[in-house]
Amino acid sequence: MNICLNIIWFGASCLATIWLSYVWIIGLTRTSLFILGAISGLIFAPMFPLSFGFFNQRLNVIPMLLGLLLSGTAIGAMTLNKIAGKLYTYNLYIELNSFF
Repeated sequence: MNICLNIIWFGASCLATIWLSYVWIIGLTRTSLFILGAISGLIFAPMFPLSFGFFNQRLNVIPMLLGLLLSGTAIGAMTLNKIAGKLYTYNLYIELNSFF
């Protein structure tokens, strides 16, 4: 389990380096976006189930704990997306009003 997680984390750091080099040095094309998006999915897809296996090895995972973990992640994701949307809308409103 630890070896798989270490491989995935190393792959994710390599992917981040590749993304940065493509964005800032090489430039993005449709093909490069497609390939990098596919590689991102291949790297990040096994991370969620492996993290459950990691928690199961370290803790006594019961269904209530698992439900609280999933509910917390869902509420956090919804809250952060809502805040980002509000900030984006507010900044867009400010920019449009200062433009006219």
